[in-house]
Amino acid sequence: MKKELAIIAVLVIFVLVWNPQFEYDANLSIDSYYVLDAAGVDKDQYFNSLIDAFEKTRDPWAIGDSLLVLARLDNNTDYYKYACDGFKRYSPKTVEEKAILYETFASLNCRGSRIHYLRQAAHYWKILGLKWRADILEKLANDKKLNLEFETSEISPNLDLSGKEEIIIGSTKVEIKKDDIIVTQADRVLRDWLGLQLRQSPFDGEILRVFSERLTYSEEELREDIGWHEGGRLWDIENALDVEHIPAVGTLAAKKDNKWYAPDENGVFRFEVPLDKVSYPTTRFLTEDLAMIIDSHGTNMLVEQAVRNNADVVIACCDHPGKIKAVEYLSNKGISALCFSDLELYLALGHDVNAVGSAAFEFKENKLVFGNKHITIRKNQEIVVTKADVGKTYAIWYYDAPYMYFSEVSKTFPLEIITITVDDFRQTERVYAAAREAHADIVASRVFNSYDYTQAKAWLEESKGHKLLLFHSVSYPYGVLISQEFPEQVGFGDVNINRNI
Repeated sequence: MKKELAIIAVLVIFVLVWNPQFEYDANLSIDSYYVLDAAGVDKDQYFNSLIDAFEKTRDPWAIGDSLLVLARLDNNTDYYKYACDGFKRYSPKTVEEKAILYETFASLNCRGSRIHYLRQAAHYWKILGLKWRADILEKLANDKKLNLEFETSEISPNLDLSGKEEIIIGSTKVEIKKDDIIVTQADRVLRDWLGLQLRQSPFDGEILRVFSERLTYSEEELREDIGWHEGGRLWDIENALDVEHIPAVGTLAAKKDNKWYAPDENGVFRFEVPLDKVSYPTTRFLTEDLAMIIDSHGTNMLVEQAVRNNADVVIACCDHPGKIKAVEYLSNKGISALCFSDLELYLALGHDVNAVGSAAFEFKENKLVFGNKHITIRKNQEIVVTKADVGKTYAIWYYDAPYMYFSEVSKTFPLEIITITVDDFRQTERVYAAAREAHADIVASRVFNSYDYTQAKAWLEESKGHKLLLFHSVSYPYGVLISQEFPEQVGFGDVNINRNI
């Protein structure tokens, strides 16, 4: 009897050791459905479609991420276990990938070995020279207070055009040359979780050119041959030049006063990150207030990587104040920015940053040149400006970019602004009708789709004296088309007015 009890005791100990009870993803502090709800995506349909896409996925990292998203959406422990197994099969190619992999294991508490994985990740960050990041992980492993450093100032326009009789908009240019180092966001370049494109790792692979739009748009509207967003424009660059592309992956974000911030190269958390980007379902959480963002989105998440890799140019979204603060920070370090999504770029007016927004581009003298499209505006000149009535329609706010820009310009440079408000898509006919009625030669607007393109093209063809300033447009195929078809008439909302004049 005693022998039988001893055997049972050994078996119980064996079960406890080899089948530990632990909690996965204990620090998850966001609503994994947040972005899906905001975008109006049917959650059940997304979940089922992700399962279908997962069945065709072969990359171990992508398998891990897909299962992680499924685990969070379904609150399913088995999916968490399989996600850990998927990541375990991934073979890191660099020291940085090893560090991010171990941070992933730690965040999910894979095999109940969080502390071990934190120390492993810290080891690799030290090898990479990021002592500040290694120190954070060591403190977490030792259950010590982090005492993170924050710098939360905000950027605002600093423009004074008093006394000017005319201004020139569009003289800024960003040039890309052979062998330049380009750091980009990972989202909308290598991956697109919202559009069910998680089939490859965020570290390298095929440059994507179409994203969630591909699920609903017609071929004519999609124009895959031109491409969308940062991936589409990076594809243009790589078609023209041999450059080095580095995606920013694994950016930390820390929470302070209910806002999230990404760090500079020294570990100072200074660039605000909007909640929706922290809420991507691929984001890892090391604590409830410290996240690691895999699918980076925005210049605010590229700073550390851009500085560390001696980038020449960054390509990322610029539709949030934190992203514009990052643009200025990088510019001061000699790193240029391409901000095709330029909703908030007007905040950099008067800051002399080397960045362009929705600018046309051309290949010239073995360089790809973005910008350098001069448009002159006289004092008190009439200009028709698009404004958005935000609230009725999702994503209509991007049509507000022209209004925000010229509202700031007109504070110190008098203009006769004719404001035309849209509250839905396919309404820009009103903008050009107002220009015709007022005999105005300058329009500031957006070209998002074929409808906007058709309206803009008809007006530009009426007179070579008609000029169109584009905002938030060359991320999209028809914005690229209009800028290429009318290179002498289409400019962009340059934040460096009268630069080098």
